[in-house]
Amino acid sequence: MNKKEIQANVHRLLASGTAKSEVFTQLSGQGVKDSKLAYFIASYADPNRCDKHDRKVNILITFMFIQAAIGLLVGFGVGAQIGPNAKWIFGALGALIPLLFVWGFYKHLAGAYNAYILLSILQLPKPFDGFASSPLATSIAFAVNIMLLAYAWYIREKLFPDFAFIAPRKIKGKYVFSD
Repeated sequence: MNKKEIQANVHRLLASGTAKSEVFTQLSGQGVKDSKLAYFIASYADPNRCDKHDRKVNILITFMFIQAAIGLLVGFGVGAQIGPNAKWIFGALGALIPLLFVWGFYKHLAGAYNAYILLSILQLPKPFDGFASSPLATSIAFAVNIMLLAYAWYIREKLFPDFAFIAPRKIKGKYVFSD
């Protein structure tokens, strides 16, 4: 079987109530690496979990819309210094990335949460570039980034409990699943 067929089978079996460990056992060795199969299982968005944590996801989406607005304004300002058309290009690019995360969070895509967590961690040192010139603003920006990172990680843990950092949880060489 190819990856799409395996992923469709994972979704079908999990939607029917089959335990995640049973799904892994049934589909293991059928043309996809165990790590990819474990990722498909761990990234399955259980509708009951999604409904239970819908309010938290909506709060995160609201924060991302705010980040998109700020990105639009900052990109517009940076682009205006370059040229008349650049302000629109930079503004759109500044808003596009947060809006892509909004779409991923709304669709309950584990990859969107993992990408946001990874990119946020990589961007953590960036606010300290201007610390000497404006320490208060830099400290506030850093605190907001940490809070959003922690909140996104918290929601990802609620929706997709089978992830370790950004890969499926593995203990003593075997993939383990929450239910």
